[in-house]
Amino acid sequence: MIALTVNSIVGAGVLALPAKLAIDAGNWSLAVILAAFVVVGLLALSLAEVASRYDVTGGPQYYAQVTFGPLTGFTVGWLFTLSSLASTALIAQVMLDYAVALWPALAAAWPRAVVITAFTIVLAVINVRGVTRGAWIGNLLTIAKLLPLGLIALAGLWFAGWNHIPVTEPRQPDGLSGALQVAIFACVGFHVAAVVAGEMREPRRDLPVSILGGLAIACLLYLLLMLACFGVLPDTAASALPLVDVARAFLGQAGGTLMAVAAVVSCAGGLTVQFLVGPRYVYALGVARDLPRPIAAVHRVFRTPHAAIIAYAAVAWLLTITGTFKYLLAIFVIARVLAHGSTAAALIVLRRREGPAPVTVRGGVVIAVLALLACAGIVVTTSWTAVRDVAIALAVGLLIRAAARYRERKCAITPA
Repeated sequence: MIALTVNSIVGAGVLALPAKLAIDAGNWSLAVILAAFVVVGLLALSLAEVASRYDVTGGPQYYAQVTFGPLTGFTVGWLFTLSSLASTALIAQVMLDYAVALWPALAAAWPRAVVITAFTIVLAVINVRGVTRGAWIGNLLTIAKLLPLGLIALAGLWFAGWNHIPVTEPRQPDGLSGALQVAIFACVGFHVAAVVAGEMREPRRDLPVSILGGLAIACLLYLLLMLACFGVLPDTAASALPLVDVARAFLGQAGGTLMAVAAVVSCAGGLTVQFLVGPRYVYALGVARDLPRPIAAVHRVFRTPHAAIIAYAAVAWLLTITGTFKYLLAIFVIARVLAHGSTAAALIVLRRREGPAPVTVRGGVVIAVLALLACAGIVVTTSWTAVRDVAIALAVGLLIRAAARYRERKCAITPA
């Protein structure tokens, strides 16, 4: 379970982390990483307790529904769908950035558009043809993820120290808030272990340890990667791909190429997982009749939710092509912290309504309150343009739900 948590957290976010933090946070980079893991830890502990009450799939969307009602459940599910789409676009952009080191032509807009279009079509087709193919390819592509990152992290122990921390101050006026958003993007994924709590032998004993242990390992890895970049590179903020440049410093051009390949493969693996899981959020909303009925269609031959997969792929492709990294990051962070914040709120309500949970986190109410305050603080310090657009997206989702429900009622009372 610890390995599952680490594997879920460490993804494309860590590849974007060193350069973004060095630019935005400067000598506060390590503190920002620690702050992000504290926030994520609070949310993860809240999720661990609430998840232990249920043996069903659905995660935070289901917890919100049984605690606060169907409308809140839909809102959380819609937020997860929005954050999943933004995350898919972010991972695709990071993959293209590292692919530039292998094929410099991808620095131009049109080659990037052609490559991501082709890759999106391939992933959509693979997932329409069967969940087994998508899962197998995702597992295969993530094998190479941790090895090169672990080697560079070890370099942080040998070649860096506190005297290598840059002297630059955080970028004004929003450097620290922007850096925290990047760090949170790199830290999420903790919810996977909690969602499968019902299948653990002893969740009361193992779940909090699994989540906190996985978070601690990922946090240590991120800190060492930052130290390696600071210790080896003259100016991490000036490097477009710091991890590639660190590998190149140790092993020459071949080392840089290998790191770029590993990064592209890791992102490709992350995208296969996103295309496997993300459309299921959309499909679940369709099955619940919160979206128009055609979105819940299942392929007659492959038995996959092909309509949801195609719709998800189309929107993710559009966001990748048109969205900037900073904008997509803000959308992702707002939607995801609001969705996870609902679970922290559910902890407080469920303790009062139903008593102790099978996994009772010590100081759980205090932890949940702190998590909610942290979520609120993150949202209010994020771009107001992104806050506005998330609010618009929520309003659109609620209108679609209302229209779908109205159509269902109308069909139910119309005589055959």
